[in-house]
Amino acid sequence: MGPGLLIAYVLRLRGLWMLGVAPPVSVSLIAVASVVSGWAGVPWGLAPVLVLTVIAGGAAFLWARFVGRRTHYERRTGRRLSTMLAVAIPAIVIGFVLARSMVAPEYFAQRYDNFFHLNAIQYVLDTANASPLWVGTMTSPEGLPFYPSGWHATVSLVTLVSGAPVVVANNAVILVVAALVWPVGVVLLSRTILGGSSITMVSAGVLSAASPAFPYLPLHYGVLYPLFLGLACLPAALALSYRVFRPGMVRQRINWGLLLTLVIPGIAVAHPGAFIGLLAATLPMVVGAFVMRVTRTPDVGRRAAWIAGLSAYLVAGVGILQLVRPPADQIYWPVIGSLPHAIGDVVSAAVYQYPLAHVLAATLIIGAYSVVRRPSYGRWLVLAMAVVGSVLYIIVAGSTIEALRTWLTAPWYNNTPRLASLWVVSVLPLGALGVTSFVRWLLRTITPVRRIVRRQPVVTLLIFAVALTATTQGSAIRQAAADIEYTYKMRSDAPIVTPDEFALLESLGDLVPASAVIAGDPWTGASFAYGLSGRKVLMPHLLMDESDAARTINTRLDSNGDSPAVCAALRQTGVRYVLDFDQGGDFMENEGDFSGLDGLTDSPYVEVVAEVGDARLFRIVSCGLTT
Repeated sequence: MGPGLLIAYVLRLRGLWMLGVAPPVSVSLIAVASVVSGWAGVPWGLAPVLVLTVIAGGAAFLWARFVGRRTHYERRTGRRLSTMLAVAIPAIVIGFVLARSMVAPEYFAQRYDNFFHLNAIQYVLDTANASPLWVGTMTSPEGLPFYPSGWHATVSLVTLVSGAPVVVANNAVILVVAALVWPVGVVLLSRTILGGSSITMVSAGVLSAASPAFPYLPLHYGVLYPLFLGLACLPAALALSYRVFRPGMVRQRINWGLLLTLVIPGIAVAHPGAFIGLLAATLPMVVGAFVMRVTRTPDVGRRAAWIAGLSAYLVAGVGILQLVRPPADQIYWPVIGSLPHAIGDVVSAAVYQYPLAHVLAATLIIGAYSVVRRPSYGRWLVLAMAVVGSVLYIIVAGSTIEALRTWLTAPWYNNTPRLASLWVVSVLPLGALGVTSFVRWLLRTITPVRRIVRRQPVVTLLIFAVALTATTQGSAIRQAAADIEYTYKMRSDAPIVTPDEFALLESLGDLVPASAVIAGDPWTGASFAYGLSGRKVLMPHLLMDESDAARTINTRLDSNGDSPAVCAALRQTGVRYVLDFDQGGDFMENEGDFSGLDGLTDSPYVEVVAEVGDARLFRIVSCGLTT
């Protein structure tokens, strides 16, 4: 929050705008600092971020003082209670759900992608390089052209500043992003488009905690931490986009455009899928601005210019949509149901096969009805955003036309959970409008309710907030909480790591020298050793470029542990220890050959260093090696 708060304050933002814009600006500063420090050979840490923040702060001051006009923001002192409720309620609700589901600060999500994420954070710390052009070298010696490393750079800074272990820092950032960054952004977006009524703001805050598809789904599916960070920052970027594209406020547009420019790098480096989501969600804003200007401009030349501008924007958008996408061999996710079923998911707010979210679904339907009944520019806009998010989800979840899926949803790997999360971002302002319209209908229709509100506005607002919160925390949220707890809780039938294996992993820092490398079948969970203990492992991820030396160790250590080839491989890689977690079996089908690590129990080439239940740590004693 800190770097972004400084920039926002210097640019004269205050209140909710300052709080909402600060996180994506901070992520941008962290992302840019990681690229620059990696390119310049400066060790990664707090210093590059502080230097860039000071430079950006100075530039922001000069801009605000000599170039930009004073940015307009709402100073509604009478709405402080509603702002506090709108932010505090989802913070408490989401924070409670996550803290309970995570079970303990030192536990972690036992999921496929978390091998990479936790180990990549440790890799950033070890190599002092958090650049998105570098982090991919952990799994590929040639390096990946780009890997979205905004999450790993941020968590590594938390680890460096606090001294907390990687897993604890990772969980801390999860809590802050989900319980603070996300709801503040949703409230800011809804208030910016729909106005700052107390009902709208509180409704937006409560509804930000009402869907299991975000922020909870990316925390147990995958896990998708980079996309999670990007989407959490997306509502604030959409609020800025609305200020840029909406009719009127011409003199302020350049200031809002500057702020939007500042947040885009962070969202893009957090995850390109979030950046494409920003382009998709802002399409109605661009088209709306075009329609308003063309219909109100009598000059034929200006109309032609606007038409040319919109055409160029659409062509550029299509080009970006085709360019910013993963390799073709990674876009393989199928549909999860039929087209009618996908439409039903959207209508019932039960995306990705979650239980029905009755209250959220009702608010969306009421919101859509209120747009048609009492249309306005802002109302049509929130409906159009919801339609964009819904169409993308329906296509990816139920369309059998693969060409359509390839064109429109390939940037998200044709992966339904990713677009389920984006759907939540796109529909929540419409849900807030639905709640606001329903409450206003009640006040117009039921006289006793209107009288009570007039006499006790604060009390009724509190009652409304509590009631809406209680009705939205139903079976869908309980299912999401259970899903997260399933991935975190240590137990004998845990998805990957058992309690015995976890205990051994936590003790590796005392058992293994810092210079030694640990081998082990990654599909048994042994590769978590890097992120949990800081001790290097031979295979930091499940699917990675396996060197000839690594392949020799993985396939021949148990049978030829003193052969020249194995000894050379051990010396080349620095492998001195082996983790044996194979008693529990692989958590999914093993795609590699690790047969050389299977029969070490009675091998003369190793000796037992530590043993917790069926989990063992061996030290290699062949080839005259010493640790």
